[in-house]
Amino acid sequence: MSDRIRFGHPKGRNGAALRLAKHARGWLRAILALCALTMLVACERDAEQTLRTKLDHWFYLGETVYFQSRSRCTGAMIRLESAYLRPTIAVQTNYDRAKETLRANGVAAIRKADMTPTELTDAMLMSGNGDFGKQALAAGALAASCFNGTEMGALLFDALHTPGATLVYDTQSSGLMVVDPGLSSLFYVAGDVW
Repeated sequence: MSDRIRFGHPKGRNGAALRLAKHARGWLRAILALCALTMLVACERDAEQTLRTKLDHWFYLGETVYFQSRSRCTGAMIRLESAYLRPTIAVQTNYDRAKETLRANGVAAIRKADMTPTELTDAMLMSGNGDFGKQALAAGALAASCFNGTEMGALLFDALHTPGATLVYDTQSSGLMVVDPGLSSLFYVAGDVW
C-alpha cells in the first residue's frame, strides 16, 4: 500500500481520515479557547459582588471605594453606613474569647478602645493565643500586593494603627478585615500561598 493511501491523502481511499483530522483540529481550537478563558477568569481570587454578599452578613456596607483581585490576593475598601458590626458577629474585647470564637465559628472580631489592630495582633501573638494573631498577620502579608503603591494602601496602614479600630478574621476566606471608625470604612485583605 502506498504512503498516500495509508496516511489519508485526499486523493486516496482514506479522505475520511483527513476530514476527521480537520474536525479534531476544530475541537482542539475550541478547547484551547475555553482553557484560555478559564485562565483569565481564574486570575481573580474573588469576585466583587460575591465578596460584598459575604461581607454584608457582618457589616453595614456602603459604596465600594476600591477593589482589586488577582490570583493570589484580594484587596478592598468599602464605605460603611455604620462602623458597628451587625449582630451576626460579636465583637470580643478579650483575647481568649476571640480565639474561642474563631475556633467555634470560623470568624471572630476583636476591638479594644486603647489598642490598634497592630497592637492587638502583637499582643495575641505574645499571649499564647497565637492562632488568631498569626492568621491575621499572614492574611495581611499575603495580600499586600493588592494595595502596594495605592492610596488605599496608605489608608489601610493608617487603619491598622488606629486605636479602637476593629480587627476581624475569617478562616474560610483567609480574609482579614479592619473597620476604621474614623473613616467609617472597611478594609478587606486576603491572600493565598501556592
